[in-house]
Amino acid sequence: MHFDKMPASGKPKRSCWLKTALDLKMVATALGLLVLAALTAVVADRTIGTMVPTLLGWMRSAAGWISTLTDPLVVLPLMIGAFIAGRIFRMLGLVGPFELTTSLLTRSILAVAAATLLKGIIGRARPSEVSRDPFHFQPFAAQDMFASAPSAQATLAAAIGCSLAMSFPKARIPILATVIAVCLSRVLVGEHWTSDVIFGLALGWGIAAVRNRRHASVLGKPVG
Repeated sequence: MHFDKMPASGKPKRSCWLKTALDLKMVATALGLLVLAALTAVVADRTIGTMVPTLLGWMRSAAGWISTLTDPLVVLPLMIGAFIAGRIFRMLGLVGPFELTTSLLTRSILAVAAATLLKGIIGRARPSEVSRDPFHFQPFAAQDMFASAPSAQATLAAAIGCSLAMSFPKARIPILATVIAVCLSRVLVGEHWTSDVIFGLALGWGIAAVRNRRHASVLGKPVG
């Protein structure tokens, strides 16, 4: 029986209600993160920004390594390589994660493109550049020093991590912990305000949620 169809009585099947509830939860989560980003910008960005330079050296060093290894210039080629490998497996008739690699590559490209576009439009100054003012904006500046919000790295990590967490719920905790570590690293190295990475989390989650709705699952299984 196909649960997506309407029964003779005209009432929707149970799974339709579950999908609707899941979609609403995803939208509510993204909106909640956006609200949190706005509140953080108002009450906490300046305080956290002044605390970062006083942190222990090893913490900033570890954050630097995490930030470097998860840079889009590193992650995107890996996603492309995984996609090509999955394609080769499929052409050879072997079992491979083709649907997974295709979905992750699509979401990765969307995440980086969306974050880059918004950076250029918003034009927020980075905490390590120009001034320590979290409300210093120069829209459409097209300069890296005014490309703080949202964090492209946080957006990319969230898009990939949330996609994997929804597909592999048993590994959800370590996956999301990794996403948080990536976001924190961008703040600790002084490249972003805290609200920038929360904004990136919201954007990445939204991309993962939309793609999850379109595909039901990256593995071809029903969502939930």
